[in-house]
Amino acid sequence: MRSYDQIRPTIFIYYDDYHMIQIPIKKVKEGLEEEGVPWEEKQIKGNAQYLAKQAAQDSRLGIGIGLLSDGTCLLQHRRMPMGNPIMKVLAGADTMENYRVLGSNAARLAKNMPLKWF
Repeated sequence: MRSYDQIRPTIFIYYDDYHMIQIPIKKVKEGLEEEGVPWEEKQIKGNAQYLAKQAAQDSRLGIGIGLLSDGTCLLQHRRMPMGNPIMKVLAGADTMENYRVLGSNAARLAKNMPLKWF
């Protein structure tokens, strides 16, 4: 395990099946990249709430994104209760841009900037 000093402050993205979420995760990363905030990603098992909360707990910034293979995506902060995500994109979203906005908002949360809404 890395020491606390070696862990970069990043937003964590946890997903359950990479092959099923390639387009949504690409859009989430685009949102993070346009705001200039680094991220790390990891595949783990669980529901969307668990993935997002665990990502937030593991992130040094306290911000995590959980993405399920059905397209459900949650933005979570470490201090928020597990059932209360900051932002949610449900499966079958009208537009893929909603995932980009969620990624952008994760970065804006880390930078203490106002959030965007769709």
